[in-house]
Amino acid sequence: MPFGSKKTKSAEKPAIAPPKKPVKANEVFTPSVPAGRGFVGRELEMKDLRKKGLRVPGTQVVVWGESGAGKSSLVNKVLVDEGHTAVKTACTPDSTYEQILAAAFAGTGAFYITESAEHTDVTVSVGTVLGSELIGAKTSASAELDVGKGVTREPIARPQLSPQRLVAELGSRDYSWVIEDFHKVEESERLKIAHALKVFADEGAKYPLTRVIVLGVSESVDELVVESTNVGKRLIDIPVPPLGHDELGKILDVGEQLLNLDFSAIRTRLLSTAVGTASITHALALACCDERDVYESGTDRVLFTEQDFEEAVQGYARTRSSTLKARFGSALKVHRKRTYDNTKIILRALTQLPESGGTVGEILAVIRREPAHSKYPSGNAAKYLQELQEDRRGSLIRKSSTGVYRFDEPLQHAYAKSFFGLTSATSGSEQPAKSSDWETLFTTTIYAKTVHLLQSELAASLESMAIDPREQWQDSEDEGRDVS
Repeated sequence: MPFGSKKTKSAEKPAIAPPKKPVKANEVFTPSVPAGRGFVGRELEMKDLRKKGLRVPGTQVVVWGESGAGKSSLVNKVLVDEGHTAVKTACTPDSTYEQILAAAFAGTGAFYITESAEHTDVTVSVGTVLGSELIGAKTSASAELDVGKGVTREPIARPQLSPQRLVAELGSRDYSWVIEDFHKVEESERLKIAHALKVFADEGAKYPLTRVIVLGVSESVDELVVESTNVGKRLIDIPVPPLGHDELGKILDVGEQLLNLDFSAIRTRLLSTAVGTASITHALALACCDERDVYESGTDRVLFTEQDFEEAVQGYARTRSSTLKARFGSALKVHRKRTYDNTKIILRALTQLPESGGTVGEILAVIRREPAHSKYPSGNAAKYLQELQEDRRGSLIRKSSTGVYRFDEPLQHAYAKSFFGLTSATSGSEQPAKSSDWETLFTTTIYAKTVHLLQSELAASLESMAIDPREQWQDSEDEGRDVS
């Protein structure tokens, strides 16, 4: 081109679009963290949280449902869609009210001046401190705060940990507060949190974007709406029921679209094996990807086979064998000698019911079929079904919103069948159900050795836990008398 001549528009080369970044399989199927790309359904619940919760100043929210139903994913999705930022605090059975408040403060990055200094540069990492993290943050959770120069700043001291101070710190940043696993906290500590909700409700006009969103598994919100807190009229509760096959199937649909997969040959088996649990659907789908070495989207469509699914189920169970043993050990441990071996009796009875579980009455009916347990007290069943939901008993049982009790995971139901020497044919039902993929797994030659090893180790572990005969005693409730 001659010097000084102009380059015509037609001679310009068209811009080349940058290559599309592959989608990671573990970003779509997320069994261990709240769903992101793989979030599906929950339109009604999302609408209620968005319109009746986040958009109404002063309103506090309770989201409840079974473990694994997708409560965290639902809340995260709505917060991000609405452009809200929240500090998330995860509770444990040992969490105290003060610790929960402290974790929320840590998530805000709130600090105060303790003394002057000639020159100090301090950076503070926000989030992931004391069980807290930021949801829907506009910046990275590891962003640094500019705390200035010339002063020394320290974390807020214990006397300053109050709901009034917390709502001010959150409100000044337009943050909300998400409390996860509220049901795990001791009742006395839950009551304190219930009173703290009133403070947040009262400050609704001053901080219109700040909410408390409480997540738990109980269908009851009585502890959060007790009359003394006067918060009932400013509290909404949103139930999150288990997903049906159609909704769970959408998780697979999203994966097929984003990762170029085809689940059609195993779709029915996978959804049936998940038993209405989103986290297991994610786990099995990801396990299928692992079997075929699918780690990101590709140009060639991958069709999963029956063999892929069977190997995925075996791998899922194989890598959870130690957890199975530990949770059953906690559930069956004998703390004191009683008339009945209550947890063993209840788990064995529950094993003879379908994977979907049964009511207290149905469980009692199975227990009382055995002559030795014909007078088993209903009060015992109610008490130990509650205990089996607690961490100290391995959280082996869950209670649905309809009052039905079942194993926390279908894998545990199948393992229990093998452990107690039961099969669908010997379950006592007039019309035994078809063996599930989990049960078939535990009766195969390939996995039988692992099951036998688990049984032997667990038996030895339980034997080592045996109490001294001199310490044996019997509860009045266990004398064959119905205490209900």
